[in-house]
Amino acid sequence: MKYIVSLFLTVLFLIFAGLQYNDPDPWLWMPVYLLYALVSLSAAFKPLHAIWYLFFFLTAAIASWISMPAQWEGIGTEMMNENTEKARESLGLLICAVASLISKRIS
Repeated sequence: MKYIVSLFLTVLFLIFAGLQYNDPDPWLWMPVYLLYALVSLSAAFKPLHAIWYLFFFLTAAIASWISMPAQWEGIGTEMMNENTEKARESLGLLICAVASLISKRIS
């Protein structure tokens, strides 16, 4: 079961990284998602020490909180403004944080 969950998260983050090619700042988000793909993959084959999973969780959770916009209008629509971009980035980081906890649990 841990291999299925780990590979699912890895593929998910690889897709996230691939979708960043048309983002305004792919140089930031592609490495972030690739890093969490590696963290997810490591949970199945060569688990990290628990402190690393905690570090990756806290880093993503704090970054998600900091980047959260004051208003979340239009997050699910095609309307694009600065708040929409920040909201989507914040949710992406929140997914990274949750995946870190899942990776720790299955490792």
